[in-house]
Amino acid sequence: AVVDEALQQAHLTMSDVGAVAATVGPGLEICLRVGARKAAHLASKYQKPFLHCHHLEAHCLVARLQTELEFPYLALLVSGGHCQLLWVQGVGDCSVLGGTLDDALGEAYDKAARMLQLSPATGG
Repeated sequence: AVVDEALQQAHLTMSDVGAVAATVGPGLEICLRVGARKAAHLASKYQKPFLHCHHLEAHCLVARLQTELEFPYLALLVSGGHCQLLWVQGVGDCSVLGGTLDDALGEAYDKAARMLQLSPATGG
C-alpha cells in the first residue's frame, strides 16, 4: 500500500522505475529486513535490478534529495542506534569524525518508554 501510494503521488508506475533499492545495514535488523524483503520482492516481480545501500550513508545522503547540497559536507546523524558526526565527501565516501560513547537517542527513547510503562511502539 505504501509503495502504491508513493507511485500514485509521483504519477508513476513500476514501468517508470529503473531499479528498486533498500538499506540493508547497519541498523535495527527487523526494520531493515522488512524493507529489504519488500524491495527484493518488487525487484523480482517487476524484473528490476535490486540495489542495496548502507543504511547510515543513506541517512547522510537523503538531505541531497531536498536541496542542492554539494560535497563535501558535515552530517550530524542522530537516529535510533547512532549518534555520529560524519564528513561526507561523496557517495560511498563518509568518514566518522566522532560519536557518543553512551546511549544513542533512539535507545534513550526506548529506555524512557520502558520506565514510563509505554508501549514500545509509542516510545521510540
